[in-house]
Formats: sequence, structure tokens, C-alpha cells
Amino acid sequence: MDNSISVSQVNTQEDVKEFLRPIFFGLAEEDLDELAQTAIVRSFPAGAVLCQEGEEGDALYIIVQGHVDIVKQFLDDESERFLRSSGPGEVVGEMALLQEGGRTATVRAVEPLTVLEIGRDSFLTVLGRSPSLSVRILVRLTGRLRDADRQAITDLSQANKELTRALRQLERMDQAKSDFIQVSAHELRTPVAALMGYAQMMQYNSTVQEDPGLQPLVEGVVTSTKRLHRVFNSILDVSRVVTGGIEIHRSPVNILVVIEGIFLEFKQVQEERDLTLEQEGLADLPFYPGDPDLMYKMFYHLVNNAIKYTPDGGRIAVTGRMVDVPNLGRCAQVAVEDTGIGIASQELDLIFEKFYRIGEVALHSSGTTSFKGGGPGLGLTIAQGVVLAHGGRIWAESPGCDEETCPGSRFVVQLPYVEEA
Repeated sequence: MDNSISVSQVNTQEDVKEFLRPIFFGLAEEDLDELAQTAIVRSFPAGAVLCQEGEEGDALYIIVQGHVDIVKQFLDDESERFLRSSGPGEVVGEMALLQEGGRTATVRAVEPLTVLEIGRDSFLTVLGRSPSLSVRILVRLTGRLRDADRQAITDLSQANKELTRALRQLERMDQAKSDFIQVSAHELRTPVAALMGYAQMMQYNSTVQEDPGLQPLVEGVVTSTKRLHRVFNSILDVSRVVTGGIEIHRSPVNILVVIEGIFLEFKQVQEERDLTLEQEGLADLPFYPGDPDLMYKMFYHLVNNAIKYTPDGGRIAVTGRMVDVPNLGRCAQVAVEDTGIGIASQELDLIFEKFYRIGEVALHSSGTTSFKGGGPGLGLTIAQGVVLAHGGRIWAESPGCDEETCPGSRFVVQLPYVEEA
């Protein structure tokens, strides 16, 4: 039904009064007269904004001809959410007059529009004298809020359904990716192991050892093959972490011996890059009931990560002490601290995600122990998985990331002592 009214019908004060009468039903004649006296007839082209969200409201509008859309802007971007449409005989913009603050929504003409504009002071004066009008306005606003809640619930339900579908699709894609990576790593590790065996046989062949031209070539093949084999093993380790397939075979582990073995493995890079590797307090730790192989991998990746992000001439320290931790009990706490570039606060949790790397890591470096050297980004994921599998905790600390001042970072591991079954 078309409720539009000709503009010629609101040319006089009496016309305006009669137009307002059904809208403010039951209002006293003197109050209607006051509103009619202060009402101003205004026209707007299509697309014009009557009320802008956030601006202070100094008037309300009663639509005479045309329609408006009422929209609200999302907080995180510039997109708008449609709330409702209003047409002839409806009041818009009154909420801002009844509350402190700015407009809660934007009112925009969708076609040429004619309205009656009534100022704040006149409206609030009349409203104060008419309790029945106040109640009707309250009922109208309550109805709008109810409708808005229903629409929001409907929109939220639809958004949840779409997000659920998208999440399931992403889970399927992630599982397919993980399956492919795992199968590929399994398939490639076997020929790489054979290749490494043949390369090592060549390395110790008398002909190669006597030929100074062949020695560096064969050593390069051996080194690269070992690195490739290590990558495949890391991928398989991460696969077990993600699927919860880590099996713990506990036996007494001397953490000091583990760290010394890792330091020995990095001795060459330590000398080449003038790094200081030191430990403190590890000799005082009692033997830990853990999986020796997994413990070695976990600390290897933590030390390797510290080496990667510490400039030449820096220091990596591994310290240990016994602590009492709520919900974990007596724990061995081991911290790996470096004088590297540090970690930005927003990345302290992300660094444990698989394939995540800090900064612009070199993608084609000659080794994972060079400063900011390349790598698959799996080491910290494996370390976290091993710690969690042992029932412990791991976290990172850093005052920030700065390649000039090198504030450093600290990775803390807490491993609870469990009683043998």
C-alpha cells in the first residue's frame, strides 16, 4: 500500500498538524501545535544522507514522500550492514535525541525524498509533557531492537553455517596436503638414504681421497644428501605431531649429555661464525624419564633455531634448574637463550606453527645454520610437539624484534617428572 502524501498537503501549519496527528496519536492539541510550528519541510535528492552514523543528532525526521535505507557500518572495515527501510509516515533519527552520544546508524535517501524536520529542543519539550507519547516511542524502539536482534541472529546463523562449511573444506584440504607431504616424505626418504650410503662409500674410496679435485665434490654430495634426509625426517616428525602419533619410550635421560652432544654437532658452525655456546646448571638436573631420541630432537631444534637467528659473534646459552609448577609438579626447566634478532610480540605464539618463519628468511641459503638461513620452518613445531607429548610446557619470551640492537629471545621448556607405572 502506498502511504505517500503530496508535498502540497503539508504547505501550511494546519496541514503539518493534521499530518502529524496520526503519527503522534493522542498528543494534546497544544503539543501538536508546537510541533507543527517548529517543523520544517525539507527535500533531499536520491543518495543524500539525512543522518550520519557517529554525528551528533540535533533533529528527527518524519518521512512525507520517498523511502530511506538505514544502515550501520562494520567496525573492522568500510562495509555496511543493512538494518531496515522506512517510508512515508515513519519517524527516523529520534534515538539520538533520547540518548547521549552520536547517531547510531546512517539514514540515506534511496529516492527523491521529502521530510518534516523537528528540532531536538521542541521534540524533547513536548515529550516531557506527554507520558503516553514517551511510552509509544519506547514501544516502537523496543520493536526495532527486537527486529534487529532477530535479523542479527539470522545473519549470525547463516554466517556460522558458511564458516562451518569453509572450515570443513579447509580441514579436508589441510588433511589432503598433510597426507601428500607425509607420503612424499616416506617415498623420497628411502632413495635418499640409499643415495647417502653410496655417497659415503664414495667419500671413503681411496681413489676419491687421493684426488683433491674429487674430494670437495663428494663431500658436497654427502652434505646436501644429509640435509635432504634431515628435512624428510622433520616432515615425518611434524606429521606425527599433527596427528598425535608421537610415541614416548621413556628411559633415564641425562640432559647435560644431550646438550653437550648437540653442541658438539654444531662445533664447526660455532667456529666458523665465532659463536659462543655455553651451558649452566644442567649438571645439577637429575636424570629425566623421557624418550632419548625425542629429547635430542627437541633440544637440537631449539639450539639450531637460536643459532639461525643469532648474528656472527653472538652467544647461545642453555641453562637448567628444578622448579615447582602448578598442575605439573616438580619439573626440569631448561631455557635456551640467545643474543639474536628477537621476536615481535605478535609472533610469540605463531612461531610454533608449522612452516612459520620470522622475517624474510633466505630461501636459498647454503645451510640452515647460517644467519637467517633457509629451512622448512618445522623445528619449533617438532620441539613443541615433543614437549607436549611428555606432558610439559614450552613458550618463547622476547622484548621484541630488532636486527640492529639484537634484543635476543628465550625459549623455556618445563618437563614434569612422572612416576613410573
